[in-house]
Amino acid sequence: MQLEIGGGTLLTPGFLNLDYIHGSGEWKRYAQDTPWPTGDNTVAAIRASHVLEHISAGADRIAVMNEAHRVLKPGGTFEIVVPCVMIENQMVNGWWAWADPDHKSYWAYPHSWLYFTGEFAPNADYGIRAWKTLDQENDCHIEMGWEAHVTLRKP
Repeated sequence: MQLEIGGGTLLTPGFLNLDYIHGSGEWKRYAQDTPWPTGDNTVAAIRASHVLEHISAGADRIAVMNEAHRVLKPGGTFEIVVPCVMIENQMVNGWWAWADPDHKSYWAYPHSWLYFTGEFAPNADYGIRAWKTLDQENDCHIEMGWEAHVTLRKP
């Protein structure tokens, strides 16, 4: 099984759509409505393109990331695309990430991902399940100057 979070009407062929409008049956839900209707280690790959920024930061964001971790098979990948603002080397004009009235969370590249890989740990336990990044150069990058493309792997 391959799963797309918020695929809308542009669902990737071969993926099941977890989408509160366009999903089917038990998959017609918000991503943060966990647990998802599948068992542990049952999904080979997950995609989420321009959907995670519509999920509130904090408990909802962590719930989605941890649920993706739960359902993925070991070695499975989670491909994520979000609008972002770079904070190393140069500042990109990322007004679109902040202007969209439905954006509920914001992503700073690359720092937001370091919380999920354990490369940055706050002085608190947020209950985040640790991910691995793949090849940093190929699987964590910016496209078009404002889109973060990140692929995480379940250990």
